[in-house]
Amino acid sequence: MRRAIVISLGLLAFSAAQPAAGQDQADAADQVVGLFGATCLHFAGDTAGLRSFLQQQKAPLMPQAARDAFLAGRQGVVYDVSYKTVKLALVSMNDGGCEAVADQAEPQQVISVLEGQAKANNVPLTPLGSQATPKGRPGVQQTAYGLNLDGRMMHILVSTAAAPPQAVLTLVPK
Repeated sequence: MRRAIVISLGLLAFSAAQPAAGQDQADAADQVVGLFGATCLHFAGDTAGLRSFLQQQKAPLMPQAARDAFLAGRQGVVYDVSYKTVKLALVSMNDGGCEAVADQAEPQQVISVLEGQAKANNVPLTPLGSQATPKGRPGVQQTAYGLNLDGRMMHILVSTAAAPPQAVLTLVPK
């Protein structure tokens, strides 16, 4: 039952987030949260399922240099899932982790959209507080949430910054 709720969280946000020309960074927040729900949450821990879905959608792989930058030494696959004027990436890590990345997105709007969509879909996110600023990335704000998905505890880490990439939503399956 909870999986259906989480799937609807992602699909509702994703379908509602198709920007018209001239819309601002707040729309990118809708896009990245929708992408996160429709992919990372929907396929939580199912790396093969996620990658198969992205291949069916004909999502192109990122070029080698971009892939290496997104993975930062981790093992995985990176897709370019940009939509119209919103630059988006989806990182599928071999360990089951997943990241939705927006180049430009209003940082506070990302958190607001995530929390709002979770609440609207009765998906309880447990705030775990702010995390320490990552080394070498001054100005990055990190907020962590716990999520019980089908009896499995998972963590969501939302990283936002004033400089690109401005939003990274990370799912860490336990």
